[in-house]
Amino acid sequence: MSQGGFTDLRLNGGSNETQEGFWPSFTDIMTVVVMIFLIAMVVLLVRNMELVNQLRATMEAERIAAELARATGEEKDSLSSALHRAEERVQQMQLEMMRMQEKGLHNESQIAEQLRAITGLTNERNDLAQQAAQLALLRQRLEADVEKRQTQLTEALRNIDNQQLQLSAAQRSIVTLEEGLQQLRTRYSESQLESERLQRTVAEQRQSLDEARQESLEYERRYLVLADDFDSLKVKYDKLVRPARSSSGRHLIEVRYWKEDSAYQISWREGGEGTYQPISRGQLDKVLTRLAQENTNGLYVKVIFPENSGLSYNEAWEFTSHLHSNYDYYFKAEEEAKAMQAVQKPQEKTEP
Repeated sequence: MSQGGFTDLRLNGGSNETQEGFWPSFTDIMTVVVMIFLIAMVVLLVRNMELVNQLRATMEAERIAAELARATGEEKDSLSSALHRAEERVQQMQLEMMRMQEKGLHNESQIAEQLRAITGLTNERNDLAQQAAQLALLRQRLEADVEKRQTQLTEALRNIDNQQLQLSAAQRSIVTLEEGLQQLRTRYSESQLESERLQRTVAEQRQSLDEARQESLEYERRYLVLADDFDSLKVKYDKLVRPARSSSGRHLIEVRYWKEDSAYQISWREGGEGTYQPISRGQLDKVLTRLAQENTNGLYVKVIFPENSGLSYNEAWEFTSHLHSNYDYYFKAEEEAKAMQAVQKPQEKTEP
């Protein structure tokens, strides 16, 4: 039927209406499908780009890790080689220290010999100087005698022959004395030059000996520093390896210590049970000595300081250290180990 109420007599009139309603709907559906496909492609492309970036970051991280591992290996090798070089250097320093000690002893012996030679030369120089002074005095006397004789010669022309003979003899003696004086002066100057040369030699050798001593002291200081480091490390190692202090299997002694009205107060109990009994310090030492002898496993001494004890740090430390070092099993063993180390160190120093 048409809109005016008349029948549509055209061929395929209904199919045209159906086709006109079908194609727009089909076009819309295909458009939506194409849009969904495009959106999915865009999402997949973005996701692929993110995965590529993550892959690149992962590869970069692996490369950095490989570089870091290689650098760590090189640093480990360099540290190992540096350690070997340091050990070899320590051995060389020890050998050098022994050589310098031997050189110092040799230089000291040479200096002692040269000092003895210098002393002998100094004594000889003093003797020569004394002889020169005596000769100078003799020359002055002779010159005065000559002047006196010349005066007598001018005054006594009658005895000119005798005076000439005496003058000739006096002149010969003066020449002889002058020659001897010249020889003494030459020997004296030579001895002074030799003494100065020996003094310079002694000064140089003393300087070299002082340098050798300084080097020896430096090597000894380094060795003592290394020895102290080794001792401290050994003490730390012993503290780590040793078992901790425990009251298990030990005889427990509890001691309370405080100050009241400027007077020290002490109370104690045995076995961790019962009430505390007041006691003096002398009686406490006697009791702990007796208990330490009776108990073969040792005593576990527990020192207690009440609140507001009125004690200073030094007072508390002195009391605790006295009881632990003399009666507690743990600290007595530590004191005995330290004593053994102190006895062994002088023996190690005396060994060649």
